[in-house]
Amino acid sequence: MNKLTTIAIDAMGGDFGPSVTIKGLAEACSKVENIHANIYGDEKIIAQHINKYSNLGDNTKIFHTNEVVPMDVKPIDALRKIGKESSMWSSIESVSRGESEAVLSAGNTGALMALSKVILKTVSGIERPAITALWPNPEGDTVVLDLGANVDVSPNQLVQFGIMGYAYAVCVLKKDNPKVAILNIGHEDTKGTEDLKIASEKLSSIFKSDYIGFVEGDDLSLGKSDVIITDGFTGNIALKTAEGIAKLLSHYMSTIFKSSLRGKIGMIIAKNSFLSLKDKMDPRGNNGGFFLGLNGLVIKSHGGADATSFSKAIEFSINLARSNISKKIEDLIGENI
Repeated sequence: MNKLTTIAIDAMGGDFGPSVTIKGLAEACSKVENIHANIYGDEKIIAQHINKYSNLGDNTKIFHTNEVVPMDVKPIDALRKIGKESSMWSSIESVSRGESEAVLSAGNTGALMALSKVILKTVSGIERPAITALWPNPEGDTVVLDLGANVDVSPNQLVQFGIMGYAYAVCVLKKDNPKVAILNIGHEDTKGTEDLKIASEKLSSIFKSDYIGFVEGDDLSLGKSDVIITDGFTGNIALKTAEGIAKLLSHYMSTIFKSSLRGKIGMIIAKNSFLSLKDKMDPRGNNGGFFLGLNGLVIKSHGGADATSFSKAIEFSINLARSNISKKIEDLIGENI
């Protein structure tokens, strides 16, 4: 049986606040054992939602905060104008004080990253944290980073991303000798920017046969590599493009099967198969971007997440907290940087 794992939840974050975050917590607690949640936000509102769920009682504790970080606020304003009175700040600080093992928020991404860097600081040897997420492929998932935190990156920072992604694949995905690659405009060593070529040489010397070189955009979904490294500008565009294609495909399928009687009959016959496909394509299934490189575990849920999606993010947070990823990153950085 797993030990009790405590996570901090920014209950006021996201588009829907406690109506989603608390319901999601109730769903997660019905699936995963030995969870305790430190919940930050408006105590009165949070208590009203907690009282709706019989399985939320002894395993939760509310910490009242007076401020909320708006979804459209500038990161600098979250630091200077809102500051320590916000639910986001307090939930992150609980990790810094050792009161929680991970923090989860559906709030403003830029503000969450900025506050996390100020409160938790980066791991020694890591210059910038990276937003990391799991990218589905036919064999399972690929670790992709960065997905939006860093627009311009140096070769050394790309190498650091590779080390952090490798640790993620080992500790969370349980991969033995995961393969590492860099996203580029071609597979050939001669293609891409000088920064990518320099980073590629350094990663090759670190990971040896586990480094497979450059991969292209279509390789993201083919599972050719367990870890794919890119800058935040390219990674974010790739992510949003993939999400758009998934939505378009879902729309086309729905339109086709509803357009005729034969289509409707076919949909009834193949209902279970279509539901399985929908589950695999549903972005809620992997809800949770991880800020790698900080002295603490910070997970970002989609701002528009519903309760089921937020529940998945809680499960994801618990799995991270129960892994030894922080120690693995520190060891790899110490050996190679």
